[in-house]
Amino acid sequence: MPRQLHRCLLIGPLLAVAACGYAPPNPADTAKPTYQSDLAACQTSGDKEAHRLVMSRGGLFLTYPISLPIEETRQTRKCMAGKGYAASQ
Repeated sequence: MPRQLHRCLLIGPLLAVAACGYAPPNPADTAKPTYQSDLAACQTSGDKEAHRLVMSRGGLFLTYPISLPIEETRQTRKCMAGKGYAASQ
């Protein structure tokens, strides 16, 4: 037990310093009309690309109801990142 406590006392301050150095990306202004139109276009293209990818892969095809929404989100984020928008967690 004392050995684990010693490790926690050493690692704790290091983690605190590392956490303070993180700067999240600037959020996009979601009220702009260009953001809304880009989002709609990316959702449409992301849905089509996700459907194509899921249908073309055998393992994903078997889990279509589960894998399609995950792949849609992934493709929409990829499109929005391509347009210069940072995804927030």
